[in-house]
Amino acid sequence: MPKQTFLKLKEEKKTLITNAFLTEFSLKTFDEASISTVVKQLGIAKGSVYQYFDNKMDLYLYLIECCQEKKMQYITPIQRQSYPDFWSYFISLYEHGFHFDEKHPLESSFLHKLASNHSSPSMKDIYKDLLQQSITGFEKLVQHEIDLKLFRNDVSTEIMGFQLYKFGVGVQEYFEQKSLVNPIQSIEKGESIFKERIPILMEIVKEMIQCIRPAFDKK
Repeated sequence: MPKQTFLKLKEEKKTLITNAFLTEFSLKTFDEASISTVVKQLGIAKGSVYQYFDNKMDLYLYLIECCQEKKMQYITPIQRQSYPDFWSYFISLYEHGFHFDEKHPLESSFLHKLASNHSSPSMKDIYKDLLQQSITGFEKLVQHEIDLKLFRNDVSTEIMGFQLYKFGVGVQEYFEQKSLVNPIQSIEKGESIFKERIPILMEIVKEMIQCIRPAFDKK
């Protein structure tokens, strides 16, 4: 977590530093990203970064927290009880996620790049924890639907939660494989990853959901 020296900086300078590192970590994996490159761009001494954060990992975890908190502002208000079934709720989560990307392209790009660190030696344990947190969140969603007797109960929530997580990964991979999105290019241009393509992407999400829905719904 950031030290008091960082927290006491003027908001403008904090934002400048945060955005510079978000860009660097959005373009490169954790191990590839360079603090030296960023401080050179900012025109500050490299040592000053270590007055703000203990180390590179401390800085990275701060960026993760900042981006996740901002995204949750779009996701948290969506309540399952407001939707007739899980899948309409699930679709709404995607819609709001796309709108988060529109409004906060840099934070969205950083979170998008996060998955690229799964094989990073330095990120091994951290990534494993983040992955488990994500899967656990999906498990809770599944359990809620089972309790409502809307999802089947003959498959473990752990497996079903993992499949929902992998669905999300598959959606992103499909978008990139079909050249519907280009994260690196979007970051370099300072644009939203999903810029002007949301209606098309949402139709794809809905179609892909139709492939997995029968495997979850109670017959």
